[in-house]
Amino acid sequence: MPILDQYGNPIPKEPPGQARGFLPLNDPYRVYPARGLTPERLARILRQADEGDLALQAELFEEMEERDALLFSLLQTRKLAVVGLDWRLEPAGEGRDARRVLRAVEEVFWDLPLEDLMTDLLSAIPQGVSVVAVAWEWDGLLWRPKAFRWVHPGLLVYRAGEDRFYLAAGPGREEAFPYGGAIEHRYRARSGLPTRAGLMRSLAWLYVFKHYALKDWVIFAEVYGQPYRIGKYDPAAGEEERRRLEEAVRSLGADAAGVISKDTEIEILEAAKGQGPEVYERLIRLANREMTQAVLGQTLTSSEGEGGSYALAKVHERVRIDLLKADARALARTLREGLLKPFVAFNFGPELLDLAPLVVPEVEEEKDLESRARVLQTLLGMGLSIPEAWLREEFGVPAPDPQGPVLTPLLAPQERKERGLVAGQAFVDGLGDRLLEKAPMPGLPALLQAIGEAEGYEDLRRRLLALFPGISFAELAQLLEAALTLSELAGRWAQRQDSGLDG
Repeated sequence: MPILDQYGNPIPKEPPGQARGFLPLNDPYRVYPARGLTPERLARILRQADEGDLALQAELFEEMEERDALLFSLLQTRKLAVVGLDWRLEPAGEGRDARRVLRAVEEVFWDLPLEDLMTDLLSAIPQGVSVVAVAWEWDGLLWRPKAFRWVHPGLLVYRAGEDRFYLAAGPGREEAFPYGGAIEHRYRARSGLPTRAGLMRSLAWLYVFKHYALKDWVIFAEVYGQPYRIGKYDPAAGEEERRRLEEAVRSLGADAAGVISKDTEIEILEAAKGQGPEVYERLIRLANREMTQAVLGQTLTSSEGEGGSYALAKVHERVRIDLLKADARALARTLREGLLKPFVAFNFGPELLDLAPLVVPEVEEEKDLESRARVLQTLLGMGLSIPEAWLREEFGVPAPDPQGPVLTPLLAPQERKERGLVAGQAFVDGLGDRLLEKAPMPGLPALLQAIGEAEGYEDLRRRLLALFPGISFAELAQLLEAALTLSELAGRWAQRQDSGLDG
């Protein structure tokens, strides 16, 4: 029993004849439906598309993108965010056939003009659907895609009963795309007919109101920016004199010069100051904000001066990441279904269709490393053990090379926590401790015991003479003199600290 495609037709083992070098031509003629567009005309165009005829709607959406710079920028941002991702192919199974199919696909796939192909397919985001025709050729070993051509949506006809797009081949004549002869990408912003799923269906009304406001603003600026010029003539003036006066008044608007009779008069009135322009500006700003919300899913990160917090902007950025993931996954499914599966069917047979490799986009969310570092520092302070290898991978820090130079942190000087006499006493105590560490005394425990048991200075003197009978009094005097000198210097330093002389 043959394997069938989604429309119930048998999947061929070779590209059909019309898919071998056949690429439909786009109609170069345009009717420019955006010219003089009114809300009534827009409604008629949208209703016509609901009935399956996409010609005027597709051309209108294309013209809207050309005329509106902000809309063009937003859609470019949405598309290029997907095209700029890293992509990879993964086998659809673990068997030998899956690996064999993957190797064959990789030989062809990465040589294709993928960026152009993805950009063409992603035009489904504004239009709702995008079709790219494929021409196949035999290179002696494999059937491979030879060329791609984007099919203008205005040449498509949708049949709701079949849920299928046909190519309008002429008046009253429609042709179905053969299996493998076209890649069809649909954008599902919402459920329902694919002819109503494009973002432009929502943006069209904003476009109309925005450009009405822009047109009125230009007219207002033309009138508001120039003063009124009034020519006064004598009632007895003849027709020729009045005509020359009118020409002089009109020429003042462009040339700022004119020739009139001395019996005539020209008066220039400044336009009244008012608040007229603000209403147009607010309406255009509102339309721009709504367009940005619809295309990118956020507003704060696409314009300046709108206010808002950094945290809210990060929330909006995460919503945009969600859109990016959805767009990338949808495009990956389309590439597998419309390109890789026909490749497998034509080269390995329809029975291995499910072994077509998976197209996987690599979407990585931007990490807030500073916040993560603070969290990890807190966890380390609580005693949590963190593997160094995981930490290096998380922050992208490679392990040091034993043969190469390594940067080490500079130790910051310790801040003085105490001042004055407390610090001076601590200095003396620390000095004694350091000296004892460098030159330990064997009889120190007995000395400390004698000091602790002495009942007074005379008693301590007798005990010390008994402990050290051969001590040199000259050396002891020098030692005491040095100790007293250091103690005095420590006291002076503490006094300067308390007085604030040394900061």
